[in-house]
Formats: sequence, structure tokens, C-alpha cells
Amino acid sequence: MTCLKTESLSPSLQEKISPFFHEILQNSTSQIHSVYLVGAVLTEDYQEQTTKIDSVIVLKKMDLAFLDTLAPLGAKYGKQGLAAPLIMDPAYLHSSLDVFPLEFLNFKLAHLSIYGEDLLAGLEIDQKELRLQCERELKGKLIWLHRIYVSAMGDKKVLARDIVSHFGGYLPIFRGILHLLGQVPPLGLKKVLDLIFALTGTETRVFEEIYDIRNGLSKPSEEETSRLFAEFYRGTEKLAEVVDGIKI
Repeated sequence: MTCLKTESLSPSLQEKISPFFHEILQNSTSQIHSVYLVGAVLTEDYQEQTTKIDSVIVLKKMDLAFLDTLAPLGAKYGKQGLAAPLIMDPAYLHSSLDVFPLEFLNFKLAHLSIYGEDLLAGLEIDQKELRLQCERELKGKLIWLHRIYVSAMGDKKVLARDIVSHFGGYLPIFRGILHLLGQVPPLGLKKVLDLIFALTGTETRVFEEIYDIRNGLSKPSEEETSRLFAEFYRGTEKLAEVVDGIKI
């Protein structure tokens, strides 16, 4: 059986992921360059019952036949919280750093190499391209917030649902902002938000509230949802201004 480097993970997490990756490697070892866990599963935000387990598989060379090997495993392991891995090869990875600097920064910050050579640890992220993507993402989210508010047609339950369902895309941006400000971003959301508040003065409490709602720790009333939306919008707008003002 192929040896996975999972000793730093909890026994329960090892038990959950090992059969999936062993099965992939058993069938496709010659095709695979490296395998990584990425994202929330490696942070203090991980919750075993609700957090999706994200991963990246780097093939030696892109081979669509590998997808045929991988596809049947979704039904078998998806119910255990394993999301479909991102698939790429080294050429795609290195040629795409300028296109997706924010995504690759977050892979670099929150990853565990469990098989093969670690390509993610040494990634070099261009600050100008990262600043541009962070600004674009935030200003795009302002347009998105306009749309979900109108689309909810006054139904605060729908509005709250839409806010929460899209909140996951914010954490990578928060880390990107801290990187642009010369910081080593923490992995956990609340530590990230505390540091953003300390450095920029942006009120980040609303982001913590949305995170708690997302995890079932609270449920907003209609009045609270209206306030939540307004503060969410202002917080996003403020962060867009912060990023716009960063000089590289």
C-alpha cells in the first residue's frame, strides 16, 4: 500500500481520507506527481460534521483518462465529506500563477503534502497581480450583493440564506489582503479578522456573525438580517477601498 504522509493529522481525519487517496494511488500511481490537502480541513475552523475536505492532485501530465478513474469515487466518498479534488499538472500550475494568484496563495498558506514532491510550498506570488485580483474580487462582490438583495424581493430568509451560502469566498480574500499588507496570514478566520481590524480599522464583527450563522451557531431575525446585509456591504466596500489604496 502506498504510504501517505498523514501523521500530522488527527486519527479520525486519517481514517476518513486514507481509503480515498489509497484507492486513487493504487489505480494511478504512475500518473500522479503529488497530492495535497488544502483549505479549512487544515485550520482551526475545521468541523468534522460540516467542513468539506478539499484537495489538489497534481498529475505528471494532464490525462483525461484519469478523470474516468476518479469520477466513480465521488458517490463512494462524497458522503464522507470529501470534495472532488482539483486536478492539474505542473505546467498548468506554474503558468497560472498570474491568473489565479489569490487561489494559489491560499494553497501555499494552507496545504499539507501527503504524497510526492511539494510544489505548493515554493510558489512565488506576484504582489501586483494579487492586489489586482483582490480588488476585482471585492468589487465583484459588491455587485453580487446588489443582485442578491434585489433578487430576494424583500424575503429576509432568502437574503440571509444567500449571504451565508456565498460567504466562503471571503476568507481567501482576507488572507490575500494581509499578505499584501506584509503579514503572514493566520489560518483561522477569527484570527485573520482580528488582524485585519488591527491593521486597517475595518469593522469585521459582521464577518464573524455570518460565519457563526453559517455554522448553525445563531439564526438572524428579519431585523438582524437587514442590519447584517448593511454591515456586510459596508465591510466589503471598506476592504475594497483598503486594497485600492495599497501601493506595490
